[in-house]
Amino acid sequence: MVLSIPREYFKAGRIASNVIDDTSRKVSVGDRILDICNEVEAMTKALGGEPAFPCNVGINSVTAHYTAEIDDESLIKNGDVVKIDFGVHVNGYIIDTAFTLSFNPDYDALVRATEEVLKEAISTIREGVRAGEIGRVVEDGAKKRGFQPISNLSGHLLQQYKIHGGVSIPNVWLASTPLLKANEVYAIEPFLTTLDGAGVVVDSSIRNIYSLISRKKTGDKRLDSLIDEIWRRFKTLPFTARWLIDIIDKNEVKSMLDRLTKMKALHAYSVLVEASQRVVAQFEHTLTPTENGVIVLTQNKQDMGDEVYE
Repeated sequence: MVLSIPREYFKAGRIASNVIDDTSRKVSVGDRILDICNEVEAMTKALGGEPAFPCNVGINSVTAHYTAEIDDESLIKNGDVVKIDFGVHVNGYIIDTAFTLSFNPDYDALVRATEEVLKEAISTIREGVRAGEIGRVVEDGAKKRGFQPISNLSGHLLQQYKIHGGVSIPNVWLASTPLLKANEVYAIEPFLTTLDGAGVVVDSSIRNIYSLISRKKTGDKRLDSLIDEIWRRFKTLPFTARWLIDIIDKNEVKSMLDRLTKMKALHAYSVLVEASQRVVAQFEHTLTPTENGVIVLTQNKQDMGDEVYE
């Protein structure tokens, strides 16, 4: 076996594995979302990586793109189902991973099914498998366990400084999808909900994650300086207002980011919620296909020897 993916993926994967192990043991009822996000991001840095995007904490029907606000006092409550989705990058090479914790026995089966479906999907992956075939495994696995996938969310190709690299890995069967390639890196992330749900997510009015899409001058010196600082710190990777309060007063930063969004210098990500307000569970791993199978980078805790590299 010869790999040509950058070594940074393996380092980022080991960091992510350690963060998962630590966080999944520590999070409990009564914890603040803000503390969870800060601790995940701080541990990522302490282990030698950088957050690839703000830590997402999605409670119950909140499915994606929610990170803690600057003074967020939201708590994990008894009865909640909590999704924690975070990314690690090393020199722009990104690992994306997620897990779900249930503090409600009524949804333990949903959480367990989502993790099992991810494992089944991974077991089918190798070079040349079509993305839609992975979606078929997720969809069939969900239905046989009495649940359904979120059909308008998908996994994705990862590239340097690009979380979504142009190839999607659906969670339902789709025809005419691309073949997965060896020496490319993909995130596989089933989202499952109950059969009485809509099975799709919709945009909410909340937006607190941003990414830079233009470096054109705005004519406002403070905004132009902020754009330069965003580029220096994050390039085009997603970020949040919490990450800028060391240079901008916390009472001003959100309004400045919203102004840049209106000027189309930034993209703001809407928080996604299940359309029928049903609980959603998520698990995610990052992997690279090989001729005979797959290497799961978020489970790999050992250095790969030089013989696997070109």
